[in-house]
Amino acid sequence: MPQIPVESQDTNIERPRLVKASVPRILREPIVPLTIAGIVVVVAMLIILPAATMLVESVRAPEGGLTIERYTRFFGTSYFRDTLFNTLTVSGLATAISLLLGVCFAYTINRTDVPLRGFFTVIVLVPMLLPAFLIAFALILLFGRNGVANVWLRSLFELVGFAEPLFQFNVYGPWGVILAQTLSFFPIGFLMFLAALSAADSRLEDAAADLGASYWYTLRRVTLPLLAPAAVAASLMLFMFHASAFGAPAILGGRGLFFGNANMLAPEAIIQTLGARSDWGMGATLAVILVVPSLFMYLLGEYVLRNKSYVTVSGTPTAFQPRAIPTAVKWGLFVVCFAFSLLIISVVLVVLAGSITQTWGVSYALTQRHFITALTASRRSISNSVQLAFTGALSAALFGMLAAYIYTRKPFPGVRVLDFISMIPYALPGMVMGLGFALAFSGRIPALFMAGTSSIIVLNHFVRRMPYGIRSGVGALKQIDPSIEEAAADLGANPAYSFVRVTLPLLRASFLAAFVFAFMNMMTDITAVIFLVSPRWRLLSVDIFNAIDAARYGTAAALSVIMISVTLAVLGVTWIASGRKLGVLRK
Repeated sequence: MPQIPVESQDTNIERPRLVKASVPRILREPIVPLTIAGIVVVVAMLIILPAATMLVESVRAPEGGLTIERYTRFFGTSYFRDTLFNTLTVSGLATAISLLLGVCFAYTINRTDVPLRGFFTVIVLVPMLLPAFLIAFALILLFGRNGVANVWLRSLFELVGFAEPLFQFNVYGPWGVILAQTLSFFPIGFLMFLAALSAADSRLEDAAADLGASYWYTLRRVTLPLLAPAAVAASLMLFMFHASAFGAPAILGGRGLFFGNANMLAPEAIIQTLGARSDWGMGATLAVILVVPSLFMYLLGEYVLRNKSYVTVSGTPTAFQPRAIPTAVKWGLFVVCFAFSLLIISVVLVVLAGSITQTWGVSYALTQRHFITALTASRRSISNSVQLAFTGALSAALFGMLAAYIYTRKPFPGVRVLDFISMIPYALPGMVMGLGFALAFSGRIPALFMAGTSSIIVLNHFVRRMPYGIRSGVGALKQIDPSIEEAAADLGANPAYSFVRVTLPLLRASFLAAFVFAFMNMMTDITAVIFLVSPRWRLLSVDIFNAIDAARYGTAAALSVIMISVTLAVLGVTWIASGRKLGVLRK
């Protein structure tokens, strides 16, 4: 009987190695190093170069060389110091109110059983569709000299025999700016607090109650401390948005804010660069100074959270059941949420009414002329905004998914540094990025001249929204088993094919969420693009602001309705494309 060969049991016999393992990645997967090189080029050209150019411009002397004369002039002039004090004061107060309002809405929706919680969840997100200057404009229609509220008050006082009203709303000034910016940005804080409350293990609160802790003690010592990381992150983002806001301070704060007759840093930087002075060096100086408070907030947050643990997710599923809370607290929160929800609805309705009203505050006869004027004068701006926002959002979402894939699946030396630099646009005020682009691509390097073109607008849109795409992609990839891609590689798929045909379809929800976020922000952005627009490439947001500034309120309202309608249409199409499962668009 023939003997069957048996594999030798000698462990000292050297087995042949796979040739593939000995080949360097640059030869095995040439597309990977080429992609990494592309990401490095994008980061260097669109992040490092604009930031460095702006910093150099702030210290560049007109006759050549370097100087700190502009910084000396800033801190030595009371007017400029007042702009800094106004920025810090308005931003600080608006941030505090936004945090308080955000945690009230989040706590009401997640930790109580008050009625209309679903209604509050929907309404609180509406301001994210509206630019801050549009909300400031709506407040003028509501609380301005001829606003609905003041007209109603005058009629009421006349009815009871007073020739002049004893009280009127005054939306102009620091508190009007704070109200407009709070309504614009507090949903950011709401989303962060809601996510933190949803992730926190409610059994900690149950345990405190079982041990005899009162509601207030549990709230103070258990619930609120667990929100510390969300509060720090929200504080940084909210302060950055409030400090760099341009629209609301320019529209409502022209007569001065808390200190002197000065405004805030962002409007002043735009006046310095685009106004009669045309002092781009001073504008760059103001932008650099504006970065300092945001950096301070970031470092303060890192210090506060250092060496502290807030982990409560143990892997054991828990379901939160709203527990009994004091009646006064429950209905007090309901009143706050209901009042601000009505104010948000009023903002939208008053803009809609202003678009079809003859002359706001004078004649409320219905008319179509504002829409006719808007569509006639701003047809190209509408087309430009949709085209550039769509291109920029699509690019930011695609690049974000690709960078996330490289960072997580194909790590390389220096990946953390590159990832950190990629996040810088997310932490820099929009005005800083816009001014940096205007300076970097204005011809200082002839090969990179893009001033007045659509490219500079698209690239600015792209780089400012790219970080969200990266973070969204990284979060999704952590939930996808790498063995799926490894199986594709074992079957002979190269990395490019595997990414396009295997990974990207699994990232559809994250990709669409990044696209929606980017498109919404690009349609409503003005702080950055105001430095980049040209007569050929006008944008809808800039046309709306110019109409408000010229007191053409009917046209501004009509353009605003068009902007909201276009944004909602894109959201609807994206929701359908996602199979009606996209979380960012769900109730």
